[in-house]
Amino acid sequence: MLKKGKSNSWYSIISFSIFKISRSMAVWVLVLLSLVLFGAIAIALFLSSTNIYDFLKNFQYGVFIFNNILLLLFVLLVIIKIFGREFEDGTYLLLISKPYSRFTLFFLKLISLWILIIFFLGTIILFALGIGYIGYLIKNDPKYLQVYQNLLLKLFLYSLALSFFASSGILFAVTFLNSQVVLLIVVIFCSLFLVGGMPYSLIMSLANTIDLSFVDSNMTKQPYPVNIIKSTINFKRNLEKKLIKYDNLTSKIWDFYNSWDYDDLDKVFKTRDYENITSDPTLRIKRLEFYQSLGLTKPKEDSYTISQLNKWDKITKYKYDNKDETIFEIINKVGGSNLQMKVNFATNFFFKSPEELDSNNEIHQELLDAINFIGRSAKSWELYLRTNDLNGNSLFYFDLDKSYYSLSSSDSKVGTEERKLSEPNGFNQVNVFRSEFARTGILPVDSEYDNGTEFQDWILNYFGAEDKIEDGFEIKTLYVLREIEINILKKIMDYKLLESVLIKINTEWQKYNDLIQTYELISKINIIEHWNQIWTSSLSYVTFWFEPLQRSNIDFSIQNNYLMSYQDFPITLQQDEKVDLDVLPFLNINLLLYVYLGISGLFLINAYLILRRKNIT
Repeated sequence: MLKKGKSNSWYSIISFSIFKISRSMAVWVLVLLSLVLFGAIAIALFLSSTNIYDFLKNFQYGVFIFNNILLLLFVLLVIIKIFGREFEDGTYLLLISKPYSRFTLFFLKLISLWILIIFFLGTIILFALGIGYIGYLIKNDPKYLQVYQNLLLKLFLYSLALSFFASSGILFAVTFLNSQVVLLIVVIFCSLFLVGGMPYSLIMSLANTIDLSFVDSNMTKQPYPVNIIKSTINFKRNLEKKLIKYDNLTSKIWDFYNSWDYDDLDKVFKTRDYENITSDPTLRIKRLEFYQSLGLTKPKEDSYTISQLNKWDKITKYKYDNKDETIFEIINKVGGSNLQMKVNFATNFFFKSPEELDSNNEIHQELLDAINFIGRSAKSWELYLRTNDLNGNSLFYFDLDKSYYSLSSSDSKVGTEERKLSEPNGFNQVNVFRSEFARTGILPVDSEYDNGTEFQDWILNYFGAEDKIEDGFEIKTLYVLREIEINILKKIMDYKLLESVLIKINTEWQKYNDLIQTYELISKINIIEHWNQIWTSSLSYVTFWFEPLQRSNIDFSIQNNYLMSYQDFPITLQQDEKVDLDVLPFLNINLLLYVYLGISGLFLINAYLILRRKNIT
């Protein structure tokens, strides 16, 4: 056990070092500036961030200023006060003339240093938490508070690691250099740290302007921008890491379509898997059976009788005078006679309305969340449906043997049989819906199926596009799901393209390769780049999602602050000149951490060895 006198003297050395720092006006100014910085950042984040991505991005400004300036200056001032100045004014000589070994004195002052660093960081983090909680009470969104708390925890751990490296290096320098020289070196480093991720942002921005071409293939004739290629690779990686929003639904759709060949995917993507009722419905049914297995569809059958048929298309045929005539011609021939038409629509794959989805089912709940997200982005469901009219067509399919139509009239020449839509020269129910829906717009267009408002209401109601329904358009489930589907399909198709087709080696490829080699060299020797990426790679990112109302556009840099550097990877080629889909990042962050911990340890050991032999006068 330690003797009481020795433990008291050890405590005296530690408390004396802390007392010296507590009397420093410069140190208190740094503490005050840090508190003001994080107080202002917290208030700004909670009150002005329009979304969680901006929240994450803007938090980086606080980290950028605090860690690159205030923290480094604090560590510098503390070390100069309790080590450097004591070497210069002889105080250290007085201490080692007493019965303390140089190791004991060195160790106790290290303890003092770390007590002060932890106190400094702890004060800042706790204050930031308090201000952040006030911001949360004003904004009242627990998602923001959870992200904020996680960021502050990561910042505390990162700041400890940076402090260990910085304090070890500064202490080592102080043992053989004048304090003024060390101050100058640290100020220069702070200035360089302010450059931050500028080299990364600049080079990657230039790289993203380059379009890479593929060797001629049926899959594509167009060049692909670098950012689209990287986004495709990142999508699959982030899906595996569960960093893509609506993870269960997205993964199910990805797994289902990923086994398809490229040509079939292309048909679905372009809505050519079932272009009309005479096409082969195999692919359409396969898709709808998949969605049926997720519990998203239901059977639906209903009929309606048009009491006075006035208009119909010029393709649909029916018996008149024992011959097949178009209904258009029959209307003209019957003239003023009463002509009625009964239509029956039947399907096993009608998509449920949002109200019919099961909120206890993970996939259903994710689809409901996506519907709400699109609703906020689109502003108007009517405009959304009209804009995506053709896309929505891709998820309709009717049982043509159960769907039929028939005519009746006082004119005895009009037949009376029910004609199935599976027979030749029938009409497409979706075309009837689209024509009648178009007639309800701000600028109504003529419909060849215009048979009054009652028939129109029935059609719109059957398809769930009647906006008089209490909760709005029921059909929005189908349209939102189609948007999700088409976004994922494009990523699968692009991934299959990268797996299969060779990159063309041309001037654009050479330009990209030169840029990447330049950055690769910078990233290996740039300490600032290393510590930027140690921080940014520690972040728990909010899940990513496609830009609403834009085809398969997902921005994986949306949470990035351009003053920072982020872990990234190059587009590299395999021996067969196809894109390497398993390429590693430029920097191995775990290895970097071990290297810097090792260097910090060496700094400390060398600082002690120098002090042990240092002639202090």
